[in-house]
Amino acid sequence: MSLDLSVWLSRGPYIVQGFWLTLAMVGAVLVISAPLALAVGLALTSGRRGLTAAVGFFSWLVRGIPPLIILMIAYYILPITLNLRLQPLSAAIWGFVLYNTFIFGEVVASGLRAVPRGQREAITAMGLPPLRALRRIVLPQAMPVIIPPYISYATDMVKSTALAGSIGVMDLVTRANQAIVATNRPFEILIGVAVIYGIFDAALIALQFWSERRWTRSRRRTA
Repeated sequence: MSLDLSVWLSRGPYIVQGFWLTLAMVGAVLVISAPLALAVGLALTSGRRGLTAAVGFFSWLVRGIPPLIILMIAYYILPITLNLRLQPLSAAIWGFVLYNTFIFGEVVASGLRAVPRGQREAITAMGLPPLRALRRIVLPQAMPVIIPPYISYATDMVKSTALAGSIGVMDLVTRANQAIVATNRPFEILIGVAVIYGIFDAALIALQFWSERRWTRSRRRTA
């Protein structure tokens, strides 16, 4: 079978539109879930048994449900139970936000637990306001531990956005599938889609390296 990349001249713009939608979806999920994940991580490490148990149980429950089921609940069940009709893209974003908030929240909690107890005792002794202590002392030490698994889960999330097509989101994979049906050239199209995802993941890994260096320098300054 000969390789005919000219198929991208006719179908490429249509497929790339799906990439921009996927990029917007990933960006929205990461931006919304980041502060929520921080709140979950703080709750899991708060030392308050009731709060930690409640958030821990809900985290275990949500992380145990496949993302595809969460998307279907957001799109099909919420309109019935809450009379809340979401468009496919909105349902996908909020479904992924719910799932990844607790995935990322567990990562944040692990990073916060890695901060030496002596640092926490020093914060208490100095009487620093909690938000200032978190921003100036705790996070600079926790971030080098948080960043690698956080980016790893983020790259997994990029791939899992392909599930959004199951509820009607015209993402990269959905448009690629339609182009395959229209052209009967699966090999060329799938190679192109794989390259796009590879570039996407490479950008996240580059962000990881930059963030690790930045927070490592910040950690040294606060040490």
